[in-house]
Amino acid sequence: MRVALPIVLLLFVSGAVAASPGTEQTPAEVTQQVTVAGTKDPDWKPYRKMLDGMDAFERYHSLAPNAELKFILRPQQPNLTLADLTLRIVGDSVNIGIPIAGDYTFSLPRDPAAAQDDADLRLSSKKGLFRWRPDIHTAGLPAGTRRLGDLRLECEVRWAVDRFDASFLQLAYLVPLGGACHTSRGRVFYTTAAPITAVTLVSSSLREKLPADRLSAKDPTRYAPPLHDKSWPDDTLVEFEFAAPAVSAVVGKENPA
Repeated sequence: MRVALPIVLLLFVSGAVAASPGTEQTPAEVTQQVTVAGTKDPDWKPYRKMLDGMDAFERYHSLAPNAELKFILRPQQPNLTLADLTLRIVGDSVNIGIPIAGDYTFSLPRDPAAAQDDADLRLSSKKGLFRWRPDIHTAGLPAGTRRLGDLRLECEVRWAVDRFDASFLQLAYLVPLGGACHTSRGRVFYTTAAPITAVTLVSSSLREKLPADRLSAKDPTRYAPPLHDKSWPDDTLVEFEFAAPAVSAVVGKENPA
């Protein structure tokens, strides 16, 4: 049985929770009884749904206690830039500008008036050119690594935002399993800035490579860490081996393009 789920992020989540130019990343693929494939995000996201993601960040902040919540815009076509791009929270009585940083990230305020106004998060671009993802990074990690707890928290944020777009059938499958971020029957894929040849989990003296079924056969930048496996603590490092060693230094944080 195959169904489509507009989350995970992935994002589902993710995350993120970066996509290659011109491609839409599959947020999560749940194996065995069901496969979950991402659909395109709406260009306008209800502000209340983003608040759900912010609430999830606070609820699960212990996964990455030293990280802050940001979101990132991911270009879906080559050569897209931030020039003339604006992001606003827009409702009948509110109009709040949201600054976009040079690395495509942004933060959202908590605004009770915007929530009550049922405002939208609105981007000034043509439909389908950019996607949002959570962007959570603990500072000070070695180059070419991610922290497993950061990835878990990105997943929680995106699941909180996007799960309400899922169908009853999709929710009936995922919710009893704890959601997309907590089941061993899932594959929540994340994306690196460059093609990878292997991914290794590192915790203290333990090192273990991800099996082949947790690397995408179609996209060499995509991998699915075992978010559900609590035997790997949140401080576990996810180390990448890159097809081109010269680019390894740039992947401490995903490239938004």
